Amino acid sequence: MLAVVMATSIVPFLTQAQDTGGNGNPPDASGGGNYTQAFILPNPFKNNGTILDLIKTLINDILLPIGAVIAVLMIMYAGFLYVTARGDTNQIGKAHDALKWAIIGAAILLGAWVISEAIQGTINQLKG
Repeated sequence: MLAVVMATSIVPFLTQAQDTGGNGNPPDASGGGNYTQAFILPNPFKNNGTILDLIKTLINDILLPIGAVIAVLMIMYAGFLYVTARGDTNQIGKAHDALKWAIIGAAILLGAWVISEAIQGTINQLKG
């Protein structure tokens, strides 16, 4: 399994290593010489790379979008359980639990964002 993952992640880089010389055509054999291509890796921290930027980036760009989609899907799943319960008290109880935990998860997600904003505001006030 590890070999398959490694092969599928490394082989595309090796196959794209051909230099085109900048004009879309491969360099001719007579020209010789070494060709280099710039590889720019953007900074994910956007500003100046502080720990505050890391936390804010993690919450705003990763946790919130993914968590919001998961929360909406879980609420939709709870609605599906309600619809398919057909009056069965066990299924209705399962739907209640699914909805309860989906709302609790969304509240925790929102709480993480509120806490990160409060910490950022406090640090900005302390900086002056």
